[in-house]
Amino acid sequence: MNRTTARIRSGMDALRGDGRGRVLVVVAAGWLLVLGTRIILPALLPQVKVALGIDNATAGLLVSVLWGAYAVTQFPAGMMIDRIGERTTLTASTVVTAAGAAALTVAPSFPVFVLGGVLFGLGSGLYAPPRVTVLSRIYPDRDGTALGATFAVGNLGAAGLPLVAGALALWFHWRAGFGFVVPPLVLVAFGLWVYVPTRADGKSRAAEQFTRRTAVRLLRDMTDGRVVLAWVAMTLILFTYQGITAFLPTYLIDAKGLTQGTASVLYGLFYTSGAVSQWFAGNAADRYGERTVLAALAGVGVVTVGLLPFVGGTAALAALLALLGTRLGIGPVGNGYVAALLPDEIQGAGYGLFRTFYLAVGATGSLFVGVLAERGWFDEAFLVLAGVTAMSSVLYLFLPTAPASVTVGSTEDAESGTDGGLSSAAEPGSNADGESDQTTD
Repeated sequence: MNRTTARIRSGMDALRGDGRGRVLVVVAAGWLLVLGTRIILPALLPQVKVALGIDNATAGLLVSVLWGAYAVTQFPAGMMIDRIGERTTLTASTVVTAAGAAALTVAPSFPVFVLGGVLFGLGSGLYAPPRVTVLSRIYPDRDGTALGATFAVGNLGAAGLPLVAGALALWFHWRAGFGFVVPPLVLVAFGLWVYVPTRADGKSRAAEQFTRRTAVRLLRDMTDGRVVLAWVAMTLILFTYQGITAFLPTYLIDAKGLTQGTASVLYGLFYTSGAVSQWFAGNAADRYGERTVLAALAGVGVVTVGLLPFVGGTAALAALLALLGTRLGIGPVGNGYVAALLPDEIQGAGYGLFRTFYLAVGATGSLFVGVLAERGWFDEAFLVLAGVTAMSSVLYLFLPTAPASVTVGSTEDAESGTDGGLSSAAEPGSNADGESDQTTD
């Protein structure tokens, strides 16, 4: 216990040092709002379905469209990082996200509601790549821990904001569940502009002169075996995540007979567990390597998703969903692994392209579950998702360890000291304070 406490304290001190703490706080706060607002839609889906007159299949398509819009902005966001930097990209993302949330609040019909969802998806999609690259840049020695903390804060938002939205829907109107996030999003946009540093390395970014040579290099790096393997695994993980989260409250109400209030609390428990898992997953990856952590978390996900159709009762479901939430620890580790492999000059574009592919394909998970649910096959849908998770766990077992001092690309890239060294590449052997014995870029 004392060693664990010491490691946590040491990690917190490292995150606060050199004025980086303010950046971490404002970036994490933005992710809390962006992710939490995106999870409000599944939480309010029962009311939205009734108010707009749509069925489960259409509701699943709606969530897939939102995530599809989120996906298509990943590569443009990466290009924006390389051209105008993280500060401007993050600020613009938050402003557009606030506009989308406002549109969802006032949409008078289903087509307008869909357009609001698309706007929200586009805005929130711009946030994810710079959130990772800016923290990887300012925490070259602790990026696994910083990303784990940020992802964890985001999941606290995913746990808490739907509860607030549900209470507002009960006391006032379901539209208030979207509207209450607009003012804090605007406030965070201001904070991002003030505190996120601009890139001061003076390098010519690849996006500023996107030539044929740059495109060839991007294609070469993105088809590296490690990146491709991680992409397939992350796609399978997101497919199951989308299928689970889009319909979990609806499933608990329709198939398990819970009240909406109880279903919302258990939904929040899922994300609370995910927040804890992401914090510890980031620390564990910094010490033991990504492959071990990713395979283990995916393995737990196989068992928990597979058991969901066979478990009943509030207490048992609460325990199962708490375990199921641990799968969210895959996010910071898997994303950080890929971001660290890419050379600094194309890190934003490459990481954005990676996210566009796996998010676009994974977004179909909610449509898949929605179609089966409309046929009365809710349980069968979750069993299929367990099988998909098992495939990702096997793939993670074959994931090579990311070397601490080498990135995908030429030898010159590796030797030039380019940013992107993921501290989670450190092998076991760290000391009790969590400091790695190895050096990173």
